[in-house]
Amino acid sequence: MIGARVRVDNEGGSYTIVVYAESLREVEKAAKARHPKSTVRIAFPIEPECFFAGGPHADAHTGLQAMEGLTDSISSS
Repeated sequence: MIGARVRVDNEGGSYTIVVYAESLREVEKAAKARHPKSTVRIAFPIEPECFFAGGPHADAHTGLQAMEGLTDSISSS
């Protein structure tokens, strides 16, 4: 499983979430499914701490986030 930051833009503003899935394509699909009325796009650059969700960079907090619904809001504006 990998993770990537996704920028979500809608009428209420924009914010960034982290989405975990099997591929970047699935990350984007999951974000669109969760936010159907918003514009979503993968935020670059991809951070290794997010991308390697199941690898050696993962910690217990990352694993817990993945189990709690596959997305986690990390900032808002």
